[in-house]
Amino acid sequence: MLRSVDMQQILLQTTTVAKVQQVQQQHADVDKKHFALQLQEETEQKKKEVPDAKESEEAKIREEERRRQQKQESASGSNREAESDDTPKKGKLKEVDQGKILDLIV
Repeated sequence: MLRSVDMQQILLQTTTVAKVQQVQQQHADVDKKHFALQLQEETEQKKKEVPDAKESEEAKIREEERRRQQKQESASGSNREAESDDTPKKGKLKEVDQGKILDLIV
């Protein structure tokens, strides 16, 4: 059985309990907002990282094209030397032509 004094104390504590409950609910909302903000920052960071990868890929492509041009220039230079020599060289194939020509002896 409840005494009237106990009931008065419970009624006085309801305001503090309500405040605590409100703070807990707000804390959960703040956590949700903080998590959403972190997630948004991570996605923005990932979006910024993608163009960097594309730029490095473009640099690799440019480097490969430069190497190919150098190989072609060196091949054309060795081709001129071979034309100046009257003796053909079967053993040496141009680096560009490797894999395209089969030298079979039957």
